[in-house]
Amino acid sequence: MTRKIIAIAAIFIITLSSLAGCGETTNFLNGTTEKEKKTVRSEDVYIPIEKVRTLNPIVTKDEDAYYLNKLIYEGLFGFDKNLAITNVLADSYTYAADGTSITVNLKQGVFWQDGVELTAEDVKFTMDAIAGASYTNSTLYVTNISNVKNTKLDSKNPYQITIYFNNPLNSSLSNFTFPIIPKHQFKNLDAAKKGESGFIPIGTGIYRVADYNELSHIILKENEKYHGDNHPTNTLHFQIIPKKQDAINLMDVNNISITISKELDRDTIYTNKKVNVINFPSNEVELIGYNFRNPALKDARVRKAIASSIDTEEIIESAYFKNGIQNDTIYFPNFLGINSSKANNLYDITKAKSLLKEAGYNDKDGDGLLENALNETITINILVNAEDQSRVAAAQIIKEGLDQLLIRTNIISKDWNGYNSDLVSGNYDLYLGGYQIKENYDLRFLLHTNYSNLTGYSNSTLDALLDKMESGISQEDRKATYAQISEIMTDDLPYYCVLYKTYGSIVSPTLNGEIRPTFLNLYQGAEKWFMMLEVPGDQEEKTINEAGAY
Repeated sequence: MTRKIIAIAAIFIITLSSLAGCGETTNFLNGTTEKEKKTVRSEDVYIPIEKVRTLNPIVTKDEDAYYLNKLIYEGLFGFDKNLAITNVLADSYTYAADGTSITVNLKQGVFWQDGVELTAEDVKFTMDAIAGASYTNSTLYVTNISNVKNTKLDSKNPYQITIYFNNPLNSSLSNFTFPIIPKHQFKNLDAAKKGESGFIPIGTGIYRVADYNELSHIILKENEKYHGDNHPTNTLHFQIIPKKQDAINLMDVNNISITISKELDRDTIYTNKKVNVINFPSNEVELIGYNFRNPALKDARVRKAIASSIDTEEIIESAYFKNGIQNDTIYFPNFLGINSSKANNLYDITKAKSLLKEAGYNDKDGDGLLENALNETITINILVNAEDQSRVAAAQIIKEGLDQLLIRTNIISKDWNGYNSDLVSGNYDLYLGGYQIKENYDLRFLLHTNYSNLTGYSNSTLDALLDKMESGISQEDRKATYAQISEIMTDDLPYYCVLYKTYGSIVSPTLNGEIRPTFLNLYQGAEKWFMMLEVPGDQEEKTINEAGAY
């Protein structure tokens, strides 16, 4: 393993040296004294990625390509840090009174990086390409346009498109955040659906591809045609390496500026490394689902009592390596700007016992088991996937809390197939699971009566609100609707949010600028990043700015 790390580091040092052009590359490894060194600014930022199959956003499913394309392409709409919808390429929009269509007007004066102006024909072409790719399930955006019946351009207005829907309850703006591609780059729709390995993107985003080698690097520089204000002055060097987890060893020699880790045990990996770790909420929620077919669990007081017996702080600390945050609901933390920091169902055994007493459960016989008036005891079987060690550890902590309430508990640990089989058949009382939620946060698959949710939960008022959230309503109405949903989630507690996992930006001490990643855009704010590096005292600053340039 040590030889492998040394070999990778050596390859990178040789690669960066060879790519410096005719000038001499700054030697960051000189054994000079502190007196002989000075600090200079470099606009070259190095980011590790694994090899991508294609940068064509219509068909790529590579995670690295997805995030890299966020810097190159733009959608009609986007999301802010709380997942509220914002206009990007769209200037304005109007829904039909019956919600069966939306007319979108594009911003005028937006140009592709090659100088051709963006028009509604590009939007229609993109949607047609996604629709074609959807038939073979070769696109990430299948569900985004699955409810689109057809589109229509305005013959008199090249910046306007009308989109018609099959179902007005699936027409939210959150579906139209996919990247828009230029029609003129492709011969036809079939060409737009090809996953060519050497594909060079043409976008309207903040960066453009300046150089691309499928085996070694992708270089992004400023898109001079960008219509926004924050034009970058730096150059992003995406370095292709076999495994991104090896990138930490390259930070020691200033060959990597920043990398992203989604590993729960990342803190153990970066111990004793001179790096800064910036954690941020992921879209991965760990939750407890209650089986509403169990008569005892139909009582919200029992569900809340169980929740109050769960020490989420201990679970985060002991089972998830401290890489999680508490949250009141299963929606994204502070979704749409509504505070959801942990305030409800806090760990409180006394409160949990009181809630069970209110629900009619007491230790009547003094035998250490709770019974109700019908002499029924509460028995809780906790279903967990045996292959997920964090959840297995969490299940044990949950059991210990429930045992304090005099509830008979059993942990049912199954392999993945057995776990899913029991989940589908309802053979559990509580299940400990997790979901990676799509960015539009349509949670009807977990909560809506008509979506065959696994728990058997049903609430017609919540159903209507969930449908309204995904219809053609204003952003103010969407936030107000979610506020009502949040209240029901708190009062009814159909699921209990154990935690939201966090991801981490691993940042070299030499990287400067605002580091503000989100699970949607890992490189948000990259246009302001730069490096402050120590070089020999006689090294000219212009050389360091050229170092590593291709």
